[in-house]
Formats: sequence, C-alpha cells, structure tokens
Amino acid sequence: MPLSLHPINTERLYLLPATSELYLLELHDRQAFASALNAHVPEEWPPIQITPEVIEDFIGRIQAKNRKLWNFYWFLPQESPEQPVLIGSGGFLAHENGTLEIGYSLLDAYQGRGYATEAVQSMTRWAFSSLKSNSIVAYTYLHLKASVRVLEKNGFILKGEGPEEGTIAYEFLNKN
Repeated sequence: MPLSLHPINTERLYLLPATSELYLLELHDRQAFASALNAHVPEEWPPIQITPEVIEDFIGRIQAKNRKLWNFYWFLPQESPEQPVLIGSGGFLAHENGTLEIGYSLLDAYQGRGYATEAVQSMTRWAFSSLKSNSIVAYTYLHLKASVRVLEKNGFILKGEGPEEGTIAYEFLNKN
C-alpha cells in the first residue's frame, strides 16, 4: 500500500506535500500554481537551487513505480484575509541502503528567522515515523553557515566529507 502524504503543521508553518501535478504547474503556469496552492507565490520563487531541471527530476522520482522522493512546500500563514506565503521547500530522497537524504531551500527574504530549522525538525520527525528509516543524511557546503546551523540545531552530527567535492556530510540517527 503506498504511503499517503498529509500536510504537516508546525508552530509557525504549514508544510504541504508536493505532487507531480503541483510541480508541473510550477514549471508551466505560475498563476495556476498559486491558485492550486491557495497561496501567494513571491516573484523570487523558486529558490536558486530549484532549477527547472531539478523540478523535472522530482517529477520523475515521484511518478516512479518504486517512489524514492517525498517533498513538501513550506508556507508562512498570514493574518486573515491574506493568503499564506510560499517561502521554501524540502524533502527526502531514499537511497537503496534505506538511508534518507534530506534537502531543503528557503527564499533569501525568509532566512535567519528559524523557519528552516522548524521545517527540518518536523520533516525529520515525519520521515522517521512514516518512512521507517533509521538514518537521515544531509550534504552541504562548509561556507553555507545557515545550512550547517539548521542541521546542527536539529541534532545532525558532522560525519566528514560529502560525496561531491567541497561538500560535508551530516547524519541524524533515529534512537527510538
């Protein structure tokens, strides 16, 4: 039975599961994308790391028979009647050995406020309970201090060099 994804509410954020349909709208019809999300999509969207090629890869992985990718869009609720604002995204890629790799990105205007830390914490909890993994890895660059801080605040431990030149690896083990 396939895993069903449900939205995640955190103290300040709302995380909506990404679908191939939403990704297609994101690629081809920004207005319909915003309408489907019932949210404001800032002009700066998507974050620089999320290129059309990355989105196409996400679509392929979501649609694969043996799904290996689970992502969420991150929203910052606004006071009524304003729509929530799309501020970031993140998710997991499953490796053959059962390890999950987490990735995330946040629009520049929302960095430094703890949103990524909060989203990663709730996504990590979700992954351990829903995907039944015992280990989550993350790869970043040493010069991306905010990303390193997000991982360390969430209990990830530096493990050494990452798989790509210049990257470092972090790991979080499920102790439950």
